[in-house]
Amino acid sequence: MPGRVLVLLVTLSLGYFGVGLLVVLWMTSPRRKSPEATPASVGLGYTEVELRSTDGVRLSAWWVPVEGSSQAAVLIPGWGGYKFDEHLLQTVPVYHDAGYGVLLLDLRAQGESGGARRTLGYREVRDLRGALAWLQRQGYALDQVVLHGWSMGGATALRAAPGTGVAAVVEEAGYADLPLLLKGKIPEFVRFGGILEPAILLAGRLFPDFDPWDVVPKKEAATLADEGVPLFIIHSIEDDIVPYEQASILAAAYPEASLWKLQGYGHVEAYEHPEYAQRLRAFLDASR
Repeated sequence: MPGRVLVLLVTLSLGYFGVGLLVVLWMTSPRRKSPEATPASVGLGYTEVELRSTDGVRLSAWWVPVEGSSQAAVLIPGWGGYKFDEHLLQTVPVYHDAGYGVLLLDLRAQGESGGARRTLGYREVRDLRGALAWLQRQGYALDQVVLHGWSMGGATALRAAPGTGVAAVVEEAGYADLPLLLKGKIPEFVRFGGILEPAILLAGRLFPDFDPWDVVPKKEAATLADEGVPLFIIHSIEDDIVPYEQASILAAAYPEASLWKLQGYGHVEAYEHPEYAQRLRAFLDASR
């Protein structure tokens, strides 16, 4: 009898962990999609670019040049997002008018980029550093480059920025602490998520080359504060995907950061605010 009980417990444990692993596989599965719009949709010329992450993943990007400019910005979409997302395309003219060339990037396993798995801001740091290396090869000094990311892209920008010497970071609707976010959101996304939460987090940690417990951008925000890199945090209190508390955590880690607390807008919808371009431009001008 004890042997049967042990077998049953082992079977149940493996099944429990197996369900958690299936959820992690779903969360990290590729999301390919061909562009539905381009920078031409907002009246700007562009070229298609193929570059490599620092670990060799092929990445698709668009480059919107500004002739004679020494400044550039990298725009980074979120989880399940693409370089042609409306909030990215509508932001390009703000940078272009301010004299920045703009690189719009499809992160690994999204859009037209290669890569087997999305990792919620873990491996994606290598994508962004690959983009920075590409800009350097084009002659751009990193102290003239701004990183601007949304949601997971914002977390990725924060994690990639320390030690690079970039000019500034703009973080919209991103997260400061991925494990904390997942603990709150898993029950919303997955049936019986409250019960499965430990299995999902453990499976994520044991997944090859992926540790969600290491994606805690509040740590890098504190490092950016020490380095004196300007940070602009944009977040709506009505965000139902990444709660506003995540912005509060970032602001606590970097008290001198600029914080724009919006009302009446959803996740990554700040670009619809009538003051968006003005506020972003003011931050860029102050960061030069």
